[in-house]
Amino acid sequence: MAIERNDVLLAAATVLVQNPAASMSEIATGAGISRATLHRLVDGREALLSELSEMGVERGIAAIREARTDEGDPIEAVRRVIVGLLPSVDLWVLAERIQSSDEVLARYAEMDTLLVELFRRGQRSGAFCVTQSATWMTEALYALLTRAVLAAHDGRLARQEIVGVTERTLLAGVVETAGRSPATP
Repeated sequence: MAIERNDVLLAAATVLVQNPAASMSEIATGAGISRATLHRLVDGREALLSELSEMGVERGIAAIREARTDEGDPIEAVRRVIVGLLPSVDLWVLAERIQSSDEVLARYAEMDTLLVELFRRGQRSGAFCVTQSATWMTEALYALLTRAVLAAHDGRLARQEIVGVTERTLLAGVVETAGRSPATP
């Protein structure tokens, strides 16, 4: 049976999200391969973390672009983004925990820009409230999706509920509704 490098990397990301201190042996076991095979795929822990971070940003950008955020109803576009980003969330959690290179951080900024533009488009169309910044809406999306995935890893949320819970919670806070006033402190 051929070993798919990307499958191994995604499994490694899941192990590291659940146990950031996991050894290379534990990572290999979690990925269903031997430690020797893992070392043939990556040159060590630092190389693995770097590759996972790069993989996360590339997959994230691709998912946002594939969601066609500049087309159709902004609310539906947000749902497409959530569905598209879900498989990459473990990779972002890791990227936040490690020192990513300046190049990777710049690519994450590109993800942010794409999402901010989606929320701004939604604000211009009247779909999203203007009392919150599009930048904050982007941060809220990342936070909700990340926490939902972590809750699923911990068994506190069923994996099949991640998209719905994230979507409902985010949209409850950003969708413009007639007569709604901003929350007061």
